[in-house]
Amino acid sequence: MTTYVHFLDVGQGNMTLLELDDGKKFLYDCNVTNDNADRVFAYLEQEIGKGTAIDVFICSHRDADHIRGIKRVHKKFPVKQVWDNGVAATDPDTTECREYMDLRRSVIFKEVESCKRYDYGDTRLRIMNSKDENLPDDVNAQSIVIKVVHRDEDRNLASVLLTGDTDAATWKDIRKNYTDDDLSCSLLLASHHGSITYFDDPADTSYYYTSHLKAKAPEMTIISVGDNGYGHPDEKALKFYEKYSSGSSQGNKIYRTDEQGHMRVKLKDEGGWTLRKEKG
Repeated sequence: MTTYVHFLDVGQGNMTLLELDDGKKFLYDCNVTNDNADRVFAYLEQEIGKGTAIDVFICSHRDADHIRGIKRVHKKFPVKQVWDNGVAATDPDTTECREYMDLRRSVIFKEVESCKRYDYGDTRLRIMNSKDENLPDDVNAQSIVIKVVHRDEDRNLASVLLTGDTDAATWKDIRKNYTDDDLSCSLLLASHHGSITYFDDPADTSYYYTSHLKAKAPEMTIISVGDNGYGHPDEKALKFYEKYSSGSSQGNKIYRTDEQGHMRVKLKDEGGWTLRKEKG
C-alpha cells in the first residue's frame, strides 16, 4: 500500500480524497453541485470503486463551498464518521449546513483537536490547527489543517499540507507549536482558493507575511478554484506561491483544478511523489 491524495475539480470550493496506507478512505471537504456531480462521482467510482464507504469525512470548516453536496456523497459512498472543529457556521440556516448537520448527527462524530496525530499504516495525519480561542472569531481562521505524511518508520518520505481557508493570523499561531521542519511539505494545498488573506494580516498591513510559506517550501502548490466573483486566485498570492515553491522534476510550481482538472498524487514508498492530472 501507499498514500494517495486526490485534488478534485469541483469549481469554487474544495474536495480532497485521501487513500491511506491501511486502505481507509478519508474525504477532506466537499463541494458537489448539479453542474459537477456526474464528473465528480465518475472520478470517485473510478478511483475507489462504486459504493465504497468513506471512513471519515473531515469538514475543515462549515462554509458552504466546503460541505456542499455531502448528503449526495453519503448516498453513493456511505460516510461512517464525521470529524470537524466544533466551530459553528457563520450562517447555520442554509441548505448546505442543515444537510451537513443532519449527517453529523446520524453517524459517529469526533471533534478534532490541534496538535494530535493519527497513524494508519505508513500514513500519518497531523492535525496542526482546529478550534482555538486564541484565533479570531472567524470560521476560516479556525479551519482544520492537516499534514498528510507518508512514512517509513521514523522517516518522512513525502507529504501534503491541507490548509482549509486559514489566514496569516492562523499561521502565526500555528508556528508557536511547530518548527519549520514540521511545516515543510512536498505539496501544498493553497489556502482559501488562492486568497491573499493567507499572506495579509489585517492586524499589520505594512507588509505581507510570507515566512510561513518559506518554512513550508513546497515543491508544488495546488489551488482548488473555479469561476468566482472574489478574485481568487489573487495575483499577488500567485506570485508568492510561484516564488516560494521550488518546482517539480519538470519545473512546475503551480497547478490549478480549473486548468488541470482532477489530480491524483501518489506519495511513494521509496520517497518522493508523482502527480497524474486529468487534463493535458
